[in-house]
Amino acid sequence: MFKVSQEMRLNTQAVSSASSQSGSGSGLENNSPEEGGIFGRYQRTPDADAYPLEPPRVYVAPELTDAGKVQLLHFPSGAVRVNSPLSFVIKRNGVKGNFEVRVESPNGQPIQPVQQQQVDPERFQIDCQLEAGAGLYKVHIKCNSVTLPRSPFIIVAIAGVVESSEGKPEDSAVPILESDASKVQSRGLGLTHVSLVERNEFTVDGSQAGTNMLLVGVLGQRGPCEEVVIKHLGRNVHRVTYRVGDPGDYILVAKWGEQHIPGSPFRLNAE
Repeated sequence: MFKVSQEMRLNTQAVSSASSQSGSGSGLENNSPEEGGIFGRYQRTPDADAYPLEPPRVYVAPELTDAGKVQLLHFPSGAVRVNSPLSFVIKRNGVKGNFEVRVESPNGQPIQPVQQQQVDPERFQIDCQLEAGAGLYKVHIKCNSVTLPRSPFIIVAIAGVVESSEGKPEDSAVPILESDASKVQSRGLGLTHVSLVERNEFTVDGSQAGTNMLLVGVLGQRGPCEEVVIKHLGRNVHRVTYRVGDPGDYILVAKWGEQHIPGSPFRLNAE
């Protein structure tokens, strides 16, 4: 559209004189709009013919990004070992745009390189190596410069456990004890009758079975019982007490190490 600014100035004297001579009809032919007549006199403003010479500019708004639709798959939920690979998948769920992934080490420095590979139109595979020591790693993810909700994502890296020559962690290895569960003796009313009012009690004697751990559990129709207490009386003799609150059938399991003692599992009923 064009804009033209004009200022019209009427010559009132010319109008009045023209009105007085209207009867003779001789004053209308020679009066031009520039000289003043019944149509008045006008003057152009300086910007009347000043039109812009630049081409029109078209501004394109960036595409809106709903970062809340983006989903992370196979992202580690627990602690990982130092120097272990980090791998997860970004699923766009229809969101268009480019993804920017940056992994920050515990000392604040970025981890390089972070490889991004497109698996299909909807999924991107992210791979990198956590080799900057133990601590908290932060994963920053953006889509079209829009930060994803809950970003940065936190990864806890812990130091590895020293392994033995057989490839098993030395600190977590359970020592093998020489024992014979068949020589364990048990006695008490708690192995034959169940009371809903008082604590149930029995004794386990492993003095002739060698050194090992006593494991006891009581399971009912609604799950484990309310309380199981094992007290060592000395010389591998244990007193076991337990309490149940609901009537029904129960199973009592007693193990000497990894083996059941004679009679285990015991089937009981509480009335």
